[in-house]
Amino acid sequence: MDQPPIFTRRGAVFSSWLGLALAAGAAVVLLWFMQKVVTAILMLFFAVVVAIALSAPVGWFRRRGLSRRLAALVTLLLFFAVIGLLGALVVPRVASQLVELLRELPEVVSRLQAQINALLTRYPDLQAFAGGNGQAAESVPGTLEIFRGLSGASLSLLGFLALTLIFFTIVVYVVIDPRPIIRAYYGSLPVAHRRAGMRAYRRASAAVIGWTEASFVVGAIQAVAVFVFLSLMHVPGALVWAALAFFADFIPRIGGYVMAFPPVVLSLTIDPMTALWVGLFYLISNEILGSVVAPKIRGARMRLHPVLLIFFTLAFALAFGVLGAIVATPAAAFAAAYYGEFYLKRPVRRVPRLRS
Repeated sequence: MDQPPIFTRRGAVFSSWLGLALAAGAAVVLLWFMQKVVTAILMLFFAVVVAIALSAPVGWFRRRGLSRRLAALVTLLLFFAVIGLLGALVVPRVASQLVELLRELPEVVSRLQAQINALLTRYPDLQAFAGGNGQAAESVPGTLEIFRGLSGASLSLLGFLALTLIFFTIVVYVVIDPRPIIRAYYGSLPVAHRRAGMRAYRRASAAVIGWTEASFVVGAIQAVAVFVFLSLMHVPGALVWAALAFFADFIPRIGGYVMAFPPVVLSLTIDPMTALWVGLFYLISNEILGSVVAPKIRGARMRLHPVLLIFFTLAFALAFGVLGAIVATPAAAFAAAYYGEFYLKRPVRRVPRLRS
């Protein structure tokens, strides 16, 4: 006997609601999973970006007669040699200066308090900001708190080393043989959009290479400025800190301040006022280069508007932290390339005119 139509409609309604609930649950699970693995996704994206940047020297070696595999190996050897040289120059000096600072910290704090007390004595109107008693001991509370939590840094360091190893392994695989990834990307696109997808990829790759070249230019400017200023201030290791500042621009807006920490800490062992001047120098130079010079040079090399680069840097830094700030500029390049190919160049459908 046939089922009454009312039950058929109720069954359809029930199945539609059940399907909607399952789809909503699947979406929640997918969003939760994406939130958990967002660091891995950003690391994979940045590894691909580094591999794209390294494709420029690989192509240069290939044009000189080397095979694809040999050119990739030479490029990777030079890449890791530069990283190893920078680490050998910077890490021992930073470690030794931190040990020296910890040893001399009480004396540094006492000198700082003495200078603040002398400043308050010279300008009594500032005593209200120091508690009204003319003593700076209470105005610099918790100076030793900066070093709290160092005992728990070992586990974070091990995790960072593991992630770094995974990151560079991905870079090596992609640089040596990028064809499987390109074929997988090409095959994942709908047939009608494969040409546009490859054009967008080539356009984004050219912008990433332009970003690398612009970062080298801005890094050279920053390195020269750091070397000259620190040499004039008689801060030891000016050449090392200049080399460190050279690579700071690859982390927009944040990298300059991170790289400023070692020389500022080192200058504290010399004189608190020297540390103040060094900190002001890094603040002014980072703001000028990060807000004015770097976006202008990157925008010219990448053919992107500086406002777009600043927006992506701010948005990604707020959303994903330091790793987001690192990948922000390449992400802007990819977003602009795919927006241009799939939205701006899409065919305009003509609306038929209604006959009166």
